[in-house]
Amino acid sequence: MRGKWALLSVVAVLAGVAGGVLSLRYRRPAPALPVRAAGPAVLPANQVTLSGAIRPQHVVGVGAQVNGVIEAFLVDVGQDIYQGQVLARIGSQGLDSSREAAASAVDHAQERVNRAEAAVAGARLEQSRADAEAQRARFAMELAEAAHSRQQLLFSQGATPRLVYEKAQSEYDSARAEFSVMDKAARATGARVQSALQEVASARKILADENQRLEESQAAFEAADVHSPVDGLLVGRNGEVGKSAQEFGDNLFQIATDMYALEVALEPQPPILKRLRPGQPALVLVPDLQSAGIAGDVKEIKGTQVLVEFNSTLPAIRPGMLADVRLKLD
Repeated sequence: MRGKWALLSVVAVLAGVAGGVLSLRYRRPAPALPVRAAGPAVLPANQVTLSGAIRPQHVVGVGAQVNGVIEAFLVDVGQDIYQGQVLARIGSQGLDSSREAAASAVDHAQERVNRAEAAVAGARLEQSRADAEAQRARFAMELAEAAHSRQQLLFSQGATPRLVYEKAQSEYDSARAEFSVMDKAARATGARVQSALQEVASARKILADENQRLEESQAAFEAADVHSPVDGLLVGRNGEVGKSAQEFGDNLFQIATDMYALEVALEPQPPILKRLRPGQPALVLVPDLQSAGIAGDVKEIKGTQVLVEFNSTLPAIRPGMLADVRLKLD
């Protein structure tokens, strides 16, 4: 009896295994899950995402101050620059030669001043000597005059010999003649000093005029270098080396002065453009940066162009980068 039950158990187990195999073989496969195609997320009907280039809101234009051709560009777009930095050199015929001529004229004028001042110094030294000789001659004349007057009085009273009187007379005449010569010499040296002083004044006036010319020539020469008036980022440059710089006016260079006040220029289709208005909120996304969106708003609408402004606190966001702007339509 026990053997019979064992045999039945084995048969039951084999039947179960065979049923499972048949079930797996003939089971219908489950349907595959649908694969989601890659692409932008579907937005609600009242929202739209537009793309545009980031640009600065505040830009300073810089142009050449002199007529001429562009000799060299010294900075490239995207480069940080500082106030006073030379951006380009403009070649202008005659500026260099004019500056050299003015510098040479200044040198000649300075030499004339030096000679005139040396002449004044020499004339004053000569005048000092002549004045000293004239003073000595005057003193000698006064002594001779006093001696002559005394001998004249004595001679009139018969108290001195004629020879003594005549000697005193001769010495007085000689001293008076010498003083006259020395006095004329001192006056002449004084006149030469005044003439030399006038020459110094004239030479200094010429030197001042030539220095003014040199300063003007130097200023014109330096104006041939285009300098940056502000600190900022160079976002635009026009012209070519060898071509005129004047045709671009004040837009030879464009410098962004505030790298945190930015905007995006958009060109929406007419149906979308009709549903936009200034002041609408916007969300600015920069695909190159894995960062959260930045709040902004529609600044203005010019024709078919929509400007969205926003303030960035990320130094990595630079003009020229692409941005996606999400807008909620009216």
